[in-house]
Amino acid sequence: MKPRQCWSIMAGKAERRLALIQADALRAGKLLEKLEGSQRRLQVLYEEYRLQGAGAGQLSHGMQDALNHRQFMSQLATLSERVAQDIEKARWALAGLQQQMAVAEIEKLKMKTLDAQEVLALEVLASKREQRSMDEVGLTLFNRVSLS
Repeated sequence: MKPRQCWSIMAGKAERRLALIQADALRAGKLLEKLEGSQRRLQVLYEEYRLQGAGAGQLSHGMQDALNHRQFMSQLATLSERVAQDIEKARWALAGLQQQMAVAEIEKLKMKTLDAQEVLALEVLASKREQRSMDEVGLTLFNRVSLS
């Protein structure tokens, strides 16, 4: 008797699902790193323009330059806030993927365990059948010797 293929197929399916989730988590992690790098660059740029604006206040070229400078600083601040929101979303997504990964890992282990249990059960059954067969042969030989 052969073990059923259902558990090994389900284990393979669980492994493929786990691999997909791991790939998604890797992409999410890279996106998070990219966003954090963008946030750092924006902060540096904002600080440079802030310092430039403080120095340029003394050598003002006019009202339009000051207005443009403030508007650009405002746009940098808005962009920085948006990147911060994207970072937060990416962190939540990554946490969700890690949770899914844990569930998929448990499912994979469960299917592999069920597959191993079925193989073991079939080995025990085969062993019992072999023992029963050996007992029958032994009993038959004993009866022949006893009758002689």
